Amino acid sequence: MEDKSFNEIMQDITAGLTGDNEKDVSWLLSQIETYKNHEMGKEIIRACSRMLFEKLPEDKRKELEQDMENRFSGVDAVLEEVRFNIYKKEYGKALKMTEDLVLRYETMNLFQDDAVSEYRHFDESFEQVLYVFRNKPQKTIRRAEVPYTEIYLLYGSLLVELKRYQDAETALLKGLRWNPVSFRLLAEYSEAVKMTGGTEKFFELSKEMLKNAFRMPDVARAYRNIAWYFTEKKLYREAMGCLLLSMEFQKDSPQAQSELYYIQTETNGTVSRPSFEEFKTTAEQYGFSVGPDRDVIGLSYNYGKHFFENHEQEAARYYLTIAYDLTGIQQIKDMLDKLPKLS
Repeated sequence: MEDKSFNEIMQDITAGLTGDNEKDVSWLLSQIETYKNHEMGKEIIRACSRMLFEKLPEDKRKELEQDMENRFSGVDAVLEEVRFNIYKKEYGKALKMTEDLVLRYETMNLFQDDAVSEYRHFDESFEQVLYVFRNKPQKTIRRAEVPYTEIYLLYGSLLVELKRYQDAETALLKGLRWNPVSFRLLAEYSEAVKMTGGTEKFFELSKEMLKNAFRMPDVARAYRNIAWYFTEKKLYREAMGCLLLSMEFQKDSPQAQSELYYIQTETNGTVSRPSFEEFKTTAEQYGFSVGPDRDVIGLSYNYGKHFFENHEQEAARYYLTIAYDLTGIQQIKDMLDKLPKLS
């Protein structure tokens, strides 16, 4: 038994299933008992538990699903109250609530990776597409049913507000373990790093933000970050190029306009906008894209086209909208126009 691989063990267990639910439940429970002390016991028990769930009668399955929903539903209510306290600037109260939430779930130690599965919590499906494309995980991606991204984002943001920057970095890194491509987590992490004087690290994080940005305001923010770095280095022409490009994705941005005014003031209006070729050379030299990341555009378009051709309208609209918003390509708009209008 000890010499067999996980796949071989699971093949043996699956081979013992008869199609009779009552017998299969007993069989799977016996296998859980058999392998509980095996070196791959955690992985085998999880796999058997997933099969057990499928074998449960419909009413029992719904009962279990409701139990799981009840177990985690309180999180959203707590997070909403945290946001309300932040709105009221009652940061101490919000921090205490968030710390309690973090302690609770870190103590429970739920959804830990094992030899065959890795648990992540993506806020939307394109994040998972991007993560799989970038990281090529060898394990099966499974969803952690706790909103870790939001928990650690609020926690980190509060710590930044309270000027506890190193604690904020630690919290936000924990969030990025659950959602490595989260633009929001990366953006807040970059702010904490900036406040501790990590200018070069801030620049690298800003470029990472640009790689993961798939909404127009996020692309704009990433370019504003890069512009800040150039301004710090007194590379004002390069900074201006980033700010002007950022405004292609978020027009009338007060932050970008303020930065442009600062540059003009610092240089007595002597800095002019770079040509496209000059800016392209700068981007190549410093290692960031001109416009949204090519992989982001390619993935959103190709997934959208796939779902469009397979008449999966909701998914097609989701991915094609991302691609069209970032590019304005007419061909993509034509596909979107052919989808039924949302009621």
